[in-house]
Amino acid sequence: MLVESLLYEDDSGPLTAQLYSLNMLVQTEGRERKASDYSRLLNAAGFTHVHIHHTGKIYDAILARK
Repeated sequence: MLVESLLYEDDSGPLTAQLYSLNMLVQTEGRERKASDYSRLLNAAGFTHVHIHHTGKIYDAILARK
């Protein structure tokens, strides 16, 4: 299970996730990702049944099984 602040698929928001992404880029060269990015990464690592749950709050949940 991953708990993350997910970006919209068109990178238009939400504002909180964009600000987190900017902060990570400046401090650690990291970034926030979209749900499709996590699905692709998890599938490539052998995880199946990837389920994305948008909570409508700051953080969203991603559940996958291996």
